[in-house]
Amino acid sequence: MVTPALTLDRLYSLRELQEAGYGDRITLTKRIHSGEIPAVRVGNRFKVYESNLRHLAHPVGDAAVERPVTAGRADELDDLAALAARMVATWPRLSNDRKQELDRLLTLA
Repeated sequence: MVTPALTLDRLYSLRELQEAGYGDRITLTKRIHSGEIPAVRVGNRFKVYESNLRHLAHPVGDAAVERPVTAGRADELDDLAALAARMVATWPRLSNDRKQELDRLLTLA
C-alpha cells in the first residue's frame, strides 16, 4: 500500500487570512476560483497552505529590492547552501516518469 507524502504545511481558513489582512473572504474565494490562489477543499470550506501565501502578497517599492548581503547574512546563506547540498545528496534518484510528474506539479504552483 502506498501512502501519500505527509506535508507539515499549516492550512489557513479564509477567515484567518482575512483577519491577517490578506483580503476579504469573498475576494479570496474569487481568486481561488480563478486559479490565482492554490487552495484545497476541506469539507465545504477552502483552506490555503502556508507555502501558498506567497501567491497572496507581492512586494512593492523598497520591499521589492533585494536585501544586500552583509557579512552576517553571507554566513547564513553559506549555511543554507550547505544544508541544501546535504539534503540533495541524500535524495533518492528519480525515474523519468517521476521527474515529469514533479515538473508538472511544480509548474502548477
